[in-house]
Amino acid sequence: MEPSSTRTRPAAGRDLVGGSLVGLAAGLFGAVVLFGKLALREGLAVPSLLSIRFGLAAILLALAAVATGRPLLPARGEGRWIGVLAVAGYAVESALFFAAAEHGTAAAVTLLFFTYPVFVTLVSWALGGGAPARLTTTALVLAVAGTALVAATGAGLAIDGVGVLFALGAALTYTGYLLGADAALRRTHPMTSAMWVSAGASAGLLVFAWVSGRLGFPQGASGWWPLLGMGSASAAAFVALLAGLQRIGAVRTAIVAATEPLAAAILGAAFLDEPVTLGVAAGGALILAGAVAASLARAARPQEQQIP
Repeated sequence: MEPSSTRTRPAAGRDLVGGSLVGLAAGLFGAVVLFGKLALREGLAVPSLLSIRFGLAAILLALAAVATGRPLLPARGEGRWIGVLAVAGYAVESALFFAAAEHGTAAAVTLLFFTYPVFVTLVSWALGGGAPARLTTTALVLAVAGTALVAATGAGLAIDGVGVLFALGAALTYTGYLLGADAALRRTHPMTSAMWVSAGASAGLLVFAWVSGRLGFPQGASGWWPLLGMGSASAAAFVALLAGLQRIGAVRTAIVAATEPLAAAILGAAFLDEPVTLGVAAGGALILAGAVAASLARAARPQEQQIP
């Protein structure tokens, strides 16, 4: 028997902190969507926009690391994995997601992309992480159902076959990113990891934008301030996501992170006068219930990385 005063309670507290951090990251990623909509109005090509976004995030994180005395270099042996996660993970996922957006509505792409909590759960199980507990499964169902409602009651569902492949490719790539980060980044501080992931993603997308002939930069302050907003929100979101991931593992991180479309919908209603339908409200309630359930689910198993 494990004394609750020494193990159960600290684990429960760590789980709640981890869930809160991932929820904060999802809200910040929702802000990235808001700033992204404003940035796209300036006519900047998506690869360039994303490269600048990640580049600004990397610079801000480097400045924050210096100011707070955090290490600028990853822990020994983890640097190469950060490079792989940055380019093969985040950069590819972002490119696939926005490629899908060119073949269908945002609602349809969002709905397909947010199947990734299911993929994370299934792949983790297949890799020996064990079957998810009942409360975790319930949280997964609530989160996916809520995301479906939020997306389906948005601007309509329409997407062609190529868009479906791109969107599911983005979901699978992000699945690999979360599971890879959970397994490989055990000793590197979340701020350091976030800085190098951002820098790697920026470099990869910069090369892609140049090769594809879509490299460009905004003109004037009106084009730069939404990008600065994207970079700032991304920097904070990456740190919160990786810190939460280290506490609650990939499966529950994926479930709690499904609050992102709800956050984007709320911010869009508040700042862009986008309507909030009954379906969005109902879906949001389901997503929040799933996020709370995931945060309160069983303490992480040994396979799920934790930090003190």
